[in-house]
Amino acid sequence: MSKIRVLRAITWLPVGGIERRIVDVLPRLDRSRFEVSLVCLRERGPLADELESAGIPVDVIRFRNRWDQRGLRQLARLMREREIDVVHSQMYRSNVPATVAARLAGKRHVWSQIHNVDSWDSRRQVAVDRWLCRWREGILAVSEGVRRDAIEKLRLPAERVRVLYNGVDLSRFAPGGDRDSLRREIGVGEDDFVFLFAARLVEQKRPQDFLELARRLLGSTAHRARGEPARFWLAGDGKLRGELEAQAASIAGHERIRFLGPRDDMPRVMAAADALVMTSTREGFSNSLLEALASGLAVIATDVGGNAEAIRSGQDGLIVPPLDPEALWVAGRSVLDDAPLCDALRKNGRERAQTFSVEAMVRNLEDLYEGSVRAR
Repeated sequence: MSKIRVLRAITWLPVGGIERRIVDVLPRLDRSRFEVSLVCLRERGPLADELESAGIPVDVIRFRNRWDQRGLRQLARLMREREIDVVHSQMYRSNVPATVAARLAGKRHVWSQIHNVDSWDSRRQVAVDRWLCRWREGILAVSEGVRRDAIEKLRLPAERVRVLYNGVDLSRFAPGGDRDSLRREIGVGEDDFVFLFAARLVEQKRPQDFLELARRLLGSTAHRARGEPARFWLAGDGKLRGELEAQAASIAGHERIRFLGPRDDMPRVMAAADALVMTSTREGFSNSLLEALASGLAVIATDVGGNAEAIRSGQDGLIVPPLDPEALWVAGRSVLDDAPLCDALRKNGRERAQTFSVEAMVRNLEDLYEGSVRAR
């Protein structure tokens, strides 16, 4: 039986959660059954070299815009020359040109993946994507929440939209990592309880709500049995950083708040923390949440996107309403004050992470590609 040739398409490969999953997953596909390559539709990005070193070819076709005629012709020619069986693109900016080029190349097995609710910036984008669905075999959503949103927005039959959960590399994120070195660098004591915010500093992620939690906890009597007040780390960067630093400076005890900036060592950061706090108003299926579960952190997350699919509130983590500072404070104080609860959340979270391993994601992807091609 001949190998199934798969072409993945994305705009570029920066150091990001979606791109990290691609680098983790593609080299793990069974090479005896699949021949996989990737094309960037803008530029390579820093993760391209890592992907190529793992044996996955990376091409670049520089589209000036999503409808660039020259780019579409080049992409269609690439699909024909490589005799591609399955085209799998990521996010609107590559989903559109990949779908059109696949149509030009006569490819039928086209899957477009979306990673968030409200993935479209305008009604026009929704209309374009809805129209292009006639040339796709289906849509992949990273959670049931994203799937429901896509069915509604794109007006698709339920069977045309499938869930493909993200997976975490359990070998990179695991309890028992180097907990002490980063703490020593920052000057954090062994017994200090560290709350971590790990996301871009943008409005969607609501880092200001994390700082409000810090203000409330630092101003309260909440403490661990050892009596140490909490510490608060923000790992990430973004356009809100300046105003967030000003907000933090106004908090009593602000010396216990630390902006770590963008990090390329998140396993180390996770190992040094005790709890992850997600305050987003919009998510698809959070990679940071999965990494935190695998790392053995207690997780507090807002009830958006697939967060409540990843963790069962009160068992694997705590789910709170978005934009609810009171509920967030109650949850934060619970993991800080109640050591048995915190320990149970961390233990159960590690077990829950097994459900969303990168190996499980690879198996689901292999089944998708094989089922798509062999069925016809």
